[in-house]
Amino acid sequence: MAAPKTKRPAKVNQTSVESVAAAYPPCTLATDASPSNPDVLRTLYAALLKTRMLEEQVLALLRAGKIPGVPVPILGGEATEIGACIGLRPDDSFASSQPTLATHVIQGISLERVFAGLLNSQKHAAKPVAHQSESLRVIPHSATVAAQLDVAAGVALAYRQLDKPNVVVALAHDGLAALGFWHEAATLASHHRLPIVFMVENCAQSHPNGATAVHSLAVHSNDDLRDRAEAYGIPGITVDGNDIVAVWRVTQESIHRARSGAGPTLIECRTWRRHAEAENPTKNGRAPSNLRRQNDPLHHMEHYMKKRKLWKQAWKETLAEEFRAALAAAVGEAQL
Repeated sequence: MAAPKTKRPAKVNQTSVESVAAAYPPCTLATDASPSNPDVLRTLYAALLKTRMLEEQVLALLRAGKIPGVPVPILGGEATEIGACIGLRPDDSFASSQPTLATHVIQGISLERVFAGLLNSQKHAAKPVAHQSESLRVIPHSATVAAQLDVAAGVALAYRQLDKPNVVVALAHDGLAALGFWHEAATLASHHRLPIVFMVENCAQSHPNGATAVHSLAVHSNDDLRDRAEAYGIPGITVDGNDIVAVWRVTQESIHRARSGAGPTLIECRTWRRHAEAENPTKNGRAPSNLRRQNDPLHHMEHYMKKRKLWKQAWKETLAEEFRAALAAAVGEAQL
């Protein structure tokens, strides 16, 4: 007697949740990782590229009117955002003054879930988060930037009172380098030597016509920032915010200092960011200024890796192709 035929499972569509999640693992680095390690540099570049591509996909959906109400991505700040949180340990916390797409990349949250949330889709709301890392706990956003820093300082105080070896990184975006609102958080952090790192993006942004740089610098010299930090008895550091290796190293040193009980640090990340609208040619047909390319974190990192003979264009193209397919699959699933 012939054995009964077993019904074969249906072929899994390439746009399934599993295929999307498999192409999108979290980006993590060990706390003792070395900047001379090729794998570390590739991880940093991969995180940069994925964050940029995610931002561009969100921008395309915004322009199509499919996700109204979401802040428009301002490209170019990926190095600061990734460098601020990629080295955090389990149960460490991260706070930012505005939603940061880089946290999705670092956590490795399913792209399908990311876009389901952006598109207000309820289809996948109850599904578990695939490949979510425990290395990053994002503090929910508050109504004001000042409140966000106060909450971050409060979390750091809780860590201290509970005798936990964890830290908080608080990132304030765009034009907030004057930090006139941070007195309460800085005073609390300094007085109790809290395990917190304050980071500020002090940036110049390209004008939508692609020709004029609009500077949002509220602090005009390194000494000025250092004075502001030292007024609270904490160190102040200035770093190139478009250099992900520099941001990551300075942040790791400050995190180590905070974790060892030495207290908070203020890091100023000087960046060049650009409004997405400036990516289009100007009215006279000229392309955007090369200055933006020179300050682009991706271009900067490619040059860094080429100098160390680690760059392979084919590797980048493969990485981009795989992530582009994952993005398309995730958007398609979320829109069903």
